[in-house]
Amino acid sequence: MTRGRWGWLIAALLLAALVQSPTKAQNFSGQPISCTVPVSTATTIQAVGGDCAAKPGLRLWITDINFSSSASGVAADSFPTLKYGTGTTCGTGTTVFWGAFTAAAVQTAVVENRTVPLILPVAVDVCWINTTAGSKFLVISGYYKP
Repeated sequence: MTRGRWGWLIAALLLAALVQSPTKAQNFSGQPISCTVPVSTATTIQAVGGDCAAKPGLRLWITDINFSSSASGVAADSFPTLKYGTGTTCGTGTTVFWGAFTAAAVQTAVVENRTVPLILPVAVDVCWINTTAGSKFLVISGYYKP
């Protein structure tokens, strides 16, 4: 093989390695978590709890969200919404950090696998809301880091 062909081969291999290597966001170096809200018919803001409860000195980095609902709307809080804050229902400092507009009055599932995680502030609880009557199911995955 000539010198020019080796150069192209090496360049192609390096490019393939870059394309296949994980991004910084995918390099999980914290405590992995998965929080689940089993089927619920709640229509008021609720804490996700479990692994998504506030941890002193740590931030939650959310990499995956699966939010399913048997019905949604288009008014405030009637579509799948995630919030953070402190207290049992994120009552202090409540901030919306994720929402998914869906067609009104239809069954919906929103699945989001993030290349760049959503990074929440230190020591906040995660809460969810979908005020439309019906069944809801939520799974959040990610990891905790300082």
